Amino acid sequence: MFKILYGWDKIDTFLHSLSYWQIINLHTVLLLGQNANLTLTEARRQAIIDFSTDYKKTRFLLEQALNSPDPKI
Repeated sequence: MFKILYGWDKIDTFLHSLSYWQIINLHTVLLLGQNANLTLTEARRQAIIDFSTDYKKTRFLLEQALNSPDPKI
């Protein structure tokens, strides 16, 4: 239904169901999974900087993690 009305797929629907801090936490975990040299504080700071209302960077990282044949974690 959401895809038909808004052009959203399952990832968009999921991301739009999260609160601000849930998205920041998800983005932080995804950044940590891809960059072993990052500390938790640095990853959280980067997640806050990367945050935007359209979730483009978080969506990209989530899609990459879900569809990667060679996951980093």
